Amino acid sequence: MTIVTRRNLLTEKTRFAIAVGGIALSVFLISFLLSNYQAWNHTIGRFVERVDADIWVARQGTISFLAAASILPEQMGQELAGVPGVERVDPIIVRPMNVKAGDGRADTHLVGYEVEGGAGGPLSVTKGEQVPGEGQVIIDKAFAKRTGTGLGDTLQAAGRPLEVVGVSSGGDFIFSQTSFVSLDTARALLDMEHLSTFYLVHLAEGADPEAVGADVEQRFPDVTAFIGDEFATATRNQVLSRILPTLLLILLLAFSVGVAITGLTIYNATIEKAREYGILKAIGFTNGYLFRLVLEQSLATGLLGFVIGIALMVVAARFVTDLVPQFVTLIRWQEILLVLGTTLLMSVIAALVPVRRIAGVDPVTVFSA
Repeated sequence: MTIVTRRNLLTEKTRFAIAVGGIALSVFLISFLLSNYQAWNHTIGRFVERVDADIWVARQGTISFLAAASILPEQMGQELAGVPGVERVDPIIVRPMNVKAGDGRADTHLVGYEVEGGAGGPLSVTKGEQVPGEGQVIIDKAFAKRTGTGLGDTLQAAGRPLEVVGVSSGGDFIFSQTSFVSLDTARALLDMEHLSTFYLVHLAEGADPEAVGADVEQRFPDVTAFIGDEFATATRNQVLSRILPTLLLILLLAFSVGVAITGLTIYNATIEKAREYGILKAIGFTNGYLFRLVLEQSLATGLLGFVIGIALMVVAARFVTDLVPQFVTLIRWQEILLVLGTTLLMSVIAALVPVRRIAGVDPVTVFSA
């Protein structure tokens, strides 16, 4: 940074602080929203990815794990077991429910699974019993934190009590969490005797999931066979596709605020120093050199705002989840580099108008008075 640039920035410390603050606010919003989006992308669908199943079979029209409107008869599970390449089939029931937890109510996805060796149960139980018994439930730790419930408490689901006997991890879908009960308990709660939501298909060694899935859909025209990764992607897309337009709008507004504040600050500073720039042009300094001075001022403002904004985001990330559980964050170096590039772009755009002003300064008018 040249002496001229430093002097121009620090002559009006208040104005410089406002410009840095504007950039810092923009950087904070952009980096926080990007880290929030990455955390959602990482968390939503993780349960589906990690469930021990090669293929998810659902009623045709089902779009994701969260939109679990599928109903399949018990007999279909027995028929699926006879498809070539299929080794085992596990039924599960999944239903979004609003349950009474503590003094309030909360949304959860109730998952009923075969507790004796069946797939679809908790990924990892961190507290309490590993398997729910009759009239018992294992809740996700994010649900426990959000509702203030824990071991020994009771949830009211469909008018019936469920005793919390365990706390698990890995079933957080941000806006809803999984709660696990036995398959018999789920069928009794939901009046789904001899019915299931999905069938989890386990393939024999060497079987091709794509080929078996196509065979299943041919044999059962009313179902869709999702490969595990495809179903996880569909689940993510259902949530994130609704969030993305709003996220992009906020990112655009944050970018515009940074450009506007920095641009106005640098422009005003340039106008006030127009006579000095004219003198520099009169004694032989080129427009290119003067352009570099303005760009240096804008970049210095932007980089300082970037450092402050990132620091604020890292500090905020430590506390925001405690206040609002849905605002989880995942800070990656890729997003930090993206925000740095965005900040540099803001700084360059903010310097364009002042640069044009300098180009129009006539050295002769400096001495006309």
